[in-house]
Amino acid sequence: MSTVSKGTAGTTTHFVRNATGLVRELSPFDAFNLVFSAVLIPVGITQVFSFAPTFWPGANVLISFLLSLPLVFCFGMVYLYFTVAMPRSGGDYVWVSRVLGPGIGFLTNLTLTFVFTTWISFNFTTMLTLLGPSLGFVAGFTWAPDQLTQFLIATVLTVVFAGLMVLGARRVARYMLVMFVVVWLGMLVWLIGLAMTDHSAFVSNFNAHSGTTLATVVSTAAKAGFSSGAGLDWAGTIFAMIYAFQVFTGFQWTGYFAGEIKNVRRTATFSILGALLISALLYILGSALIYRTYGSEFGSLVYLGFNVSPSPLSFAPYLPSLVKFLSLPTFLQVFVTACFVLSVLWWTPTGFMIATRNLFAWSFDRLAPAGVAEVSERLHTPVIATVVIALWIELLNYLNIYQGLSALLINVIAVMALAFIAVALAAILMPFTRPSLFEEAPAMVRARLLGIPVLTLVGIVMLLSWAFVLYVTFATTAFGKVSLLSMAEAFAVPILGLIYYLIVRLIRQRQGIQLSAAFREIPPE
Repeated sequence: MSTVSKGTAGTTTHFVRNATGLVRELSPFDAFNLVFSAVLIPVGITQVFSFAPTFWPGANVLISFLLSLPLVFCFGMVYLYFTVAMPRSGGDYVWVSRVLGPGIGFLTNLTLTFVFTTWISFNFTTMLTLLGPSLGFVAGFTWAPDQLTQFLIATVLTVVFAGLMVLGARRVARYMLVMFVVVWLGMLVWLIGLAMTDHSAFVSNFNAHSGTTLATVVSTAAKAGFSSGAGLDWAGTIFAMIYAFQVFTGFQWTGYFAGEIKNVRRTATFSILGALLISALLYILGSALIYRTYGSEFGSLVYLGFNVSPSPLSFAPYLPSLVKFLSLPTFLQVFVTACFVLSVLWWTPTGFMIATRNLFAWSFDRLAPAGVAEVSERLHTPVIATVVIALWIELLNYLNIYQGLSALLINVIAVMALAFIAVALAAILMPFTRPSLFEEAPAMVRARLLGIPVLTLVGIVMLLSWAFVLYVTFATTAFGKVSLLSMAEAFAVPILGLIYYLIVRLIRQRQGIQLSAAFREIPPE
């Protein structure tokens, strides 16, 4: 641990220093692009239409998205209000620790940081190996990397993105802008291709280029046990809302890097609500076009590809693979599929930024060594924090590829749900337990409805929403069987985090530092 720093009068200061050293240089669009990339629509919609038709064949994902929107909106409002009230790097770590206490705030944020960093590594080690073969199928080549190749690719990507993050937020924003243009040019072509291809054209293209026929797929899937049932499965549709919560998560993340955005109130509102609105429209439009183009046979195709081993299909029926059967020229098919792959690299800086700023915030409050909070005067970025996160991601790369970590992370959404429930609880209680913080917040945060703080109301909706998610993770096998091993792995980080926090608190007490003193006030800018 670091040595104790002193204030000007010789007394111990609550924070590592009197200013963060971070610079507010991210524009409203930069913030929007970061959180919009975190929603990661190309990957999210691929996951939803790979899993939901398998687990709930009669579910309508389009309706699931529509039903979830009011709930997700309240989720976003909690993060928006807190971001405006306490615009500091670290997001929910700062908010929850100031309302519910440093231990709960640290464990909540540590858990979410763990989830976000696993997503970075998962994309490097798993999504690329899933989406890469789709690109090969569409472009006419075969790509099946062995473990060593996967690990080398993941390592190179980790080093490259760590280097990009060290160069500073401004350069990250430029990279994000370029990737935004490329990826969404491809996605717009994809949506146009879906709109241009009616169901009969899809059937014809599939029969001509898949190596089998759609009628054979439907018949084989039925013999293998697939049944879509009769009509709409409302229970399955409601349960499938869990995927909406999973894939929407990210649009509200502006608060994690709030210490580096200009005009916090306007930027947070524009980025959070803008990302939610556009993401919702695109998920709904994409879902409607997928159902229209691929028709009722889509469920049979997915079931056959992911539940029958060995699969009689010559390709995995992910959405990027199905681009091959759209009425588009071959070069556009290849471009669109490549953009699905590139989307993974579009969002990666967002994951890095969130993780490094959270680690920075812990250090600033003396929950991590002071050196982690050091900021380069020239680049205005926490270099040491970035290196630490890169090393952690590299460890996750190894564990994912060689130790099967990604398979054990099957229940991690339960951990994420518990963390978000803690954030919701902080929103519910803040007006009553921390009235000074609430009354000093901007007017939009202090808004009331029928005399009740709106922050409390949206917090209640958020709490109930994530309690539902938590219930679904245990009530179904959609995320794999709930086992002692999988749940122990998922909860290992918060358990170890609690032990770490207790040790740090003891060390700080012996140094004459009462951690609780820092958490009675908002960190300096």
